[in-house]
Amino acid sequence: MNNFIHPTSTVDPTVSLGNNNYVGPYCYITGNTTIGNNNKFEGHCSIGTPAEHRDYFNSSLGKVSIGNNNVIREFTTIHSGTSDNTTILKNNIIILNHSHVAHDCIIDHKVNISANVTFAGHVFIMEGANIALGTVVHQYAVIGAYSMVGMNSTVTLKSKIIPGTVCIGTPSQPVRENTVGLKRSGVTPQKLEEFNQQYNNILNGSY
Repeated sequence: MNNFIHPTSTVDPTVSLGNNNYVGPYCYITGNTTIGNNNKFEGHCSIGTPAEHRDYFNSSLGKVSIGNNNVIREFTTIHSGTSDNTTILKNNIIILNHSHVAHDCIIDHKVNISANVTFAGHVFIMEGANIALGTVVHQYAVIGAYSMVGMNSTVTLKSKIIPGTVCIGTPSQPVRENTVGLKRSGVTPQKLEEFNQQYNNILNGSY
């Protein structure tokens, strides 16, 4: 399987680990956690511990699902879902140091998360979004595909982080189109319209 697990790290027997993963020093991976292939966990990551929710501190019912080709940097924490729910990270995601992914979050493909970003529970981050330094995201908030959230932003339930926009402030709101990001990622107007429809579906609970 060609996984490297540093001798100071713990990967519990309950964890399903794919191929060619790197687990750096002093990591702790536990719970009902499934990890795909070619992921990199740098030192002191904590994955799969119970949700930080008063009803679930002593529960191991929730799950974590992590896909392929993700980079998780130092001191990142990713908590399990609540009850039978799953915290989901898909593929080709970058999470920089000291970031936190709470219970029941969904992070779609190609998302970039900078250092010291905090996602509360049930947050949905759509494909290709970029979240800058120190951003805080409220429970149940949705961040649109290929949007850019500026550093030290606060994303509240009143924020409208529409796909393909640059958003700043507290509460964070769109200020212009993310022209550079959309062009760099090859997102066509037709594809952006699809992302807008998906965004509305998620907000309406029909995704």
